[in-house]
Amino acid sequence: MTKYFEVLRRDGPARMGKLLLEQQISTPALISKDDYVSAGSIYSYTSISQAVAAGEALRGCKKLAILPYVPAALRSEPALKLPPLDTEGPKGLLVHPFSAREPEKADVYVLGSAAALKNPRDLVAAVAGLREKIAPDAALYAPALATPANLALLVYLGIDLLDGIRMMADGLLGRYHTRDGVWKASDLVELPCRCQHCREMIEGGVSAGRLMAHNLQKLEEELLAVRQAVRSESIRENVERQVRVAPEQTAALRLLDQEHNYLERRAPVSRRSTIYANCSESLARVEVTRFAQRVIGRYKAPQSDVLLLLPCSAKKPYSLSRSHRLFAEAVGSRRRYLHELILTSPLALVPRELEEAYPAASYDVPVTGRWDREERAWLTGCLEAYLKKNRYAKVVAHLDGELEQAVKDSGLEATYTGGGTNGPALERLGQAVADACRDAVRLPDLRLLRYRAHADFYFGPEAGDALLAGKIIVRGREIQDEAKRPLASWTINGNMALSMDGAKRLEPLGRYIVR
Repeated sequence: MTKYFEVLRRDGPARMGKLLLEQQISTPALISKDDYVSAGSIYSYTSISQAVAAGEALRGCKKLAILPYVPAALRSEPALKLPPLDTEGPKGLLVHPFSAREPEKADVYVLGSAAALKNPRDLVAAVAGLREKIAPDAALYAPALATPANLALLVYLGIDLLDGIRMMADGLLGRYHTRDGVWKASDLVELPCRCQHCREMIEGGVSAGRLMAHNLQKLEEELLAVRQAVRSESIRENVERQVRVAPEQTAALRLLDQEHNYLERRAPVSRRSTIYANCSESLARVEVTRFAQRVIGRYKAPQSDVLLLLPCSAKKPYSLSRSHRLFAEAVGSRRRYLHELILTSPLALVPRELEEAYPAASYDVPVTGRWDREERAWLTGCLEAYLKKNRYAKVVAHLDGELEQAVKDSGLEATYTGGGTNGPALERLGQAVADACRDAVRLPDLRLLRYRAHADFYFGPEAGDALLAGKIIVRGREIQDEAKRPLASWTINGNMALSMDGAKRLEPLGRYIVR
């Protein structure tokens, strides 16, 4: 565990923290030579012993002390291995991302050959792979890599420290940066910025110094925007918007989404902010895929003869929406004889009992009534997997438009009512449900079904059975055992909170044990 870096806030792999150097640095941050001292490459010394001596000379330094390192090509092993050194202060260690060697302990790891990570596949593999090797409370520094256009992506990948080296180098080369990309300054008829440096260039002409100053300012501005996105739990939405500036960035995000285990361990199971699913990449974000996987893999539907498929609503939870209140009125007392499943994008399937779970209760999506091929495939694939596990004698589908057609095209045998919320549509729904529920078995207490579903969703299969074993009393937002000891309750944001007695019931399952 490092003494000099502390993570204070997370939003997926993106983090905010503090690095305790001579002056405290809030991360993600841009650092410069004023913040660290580097012993440099061993090849700048006449012998290995001289390089080691230079590293030992950094002992006690209050700045970040980066130890001597062995340079190597991106996918090559270093030719030598240096002995471990103790700095007795903030320790920086250069590591090669594709090396098979386990890195020694450090406070900050410097990503070797970072500037060579131009291929999006290499970039994602390097950062995600290295993050899995190093301690979770260690900082990661990627030198000479950041631009205003890619900074959001780099922070979302899991990088804590960056610098302005590339901005200064590009200024010398006549390159002009904004968050929308990079241009040759000589090709710009008008400068799309009105910072002080750009005003000076408009009046006095382009110069390397002014370009460097402008580029650095744009990088600093983008850093502030990214930090705010992490604070407001919207870094993913920021990245989905920002990667559109370059194909390689969009590719990197799509490749990162394939690293499900890396993202899943770092994504919260609940948060206060709303998910905005505005693009195709939103279908692959880890909160969406995790929800679908848990509904299909962990959740167990109640024993019901009838399944009612309903469309989603703009208002969340769905039960509070006008359309779902009308559906409930049309179904009437027969709700106790059927199970409700809401079809939606991007989450695919939301059982009624889980409509207050994250992110089902806090997402928004552009509503056009059109379902593209990817959305259809995702929805119908999830529905098919769900119905293989959960069997129903009869299915009523109160759907309309392209959503109804997508379900029909999947081959599902059901009573299709045509959907809608007007009078005739609700009459069709009521009649279809009445016919389907004629010989159906009554479901247990819906409040207990909700607790069972959430326990399975959060703690895995059979957790609901363990939590609700024996006589259970429902008292307001709480469930109690027969001795009236609290087992679990609902929090304000819709999560289920276990008591110590409730947790003891789940302990034999051996999951989520903190020692």
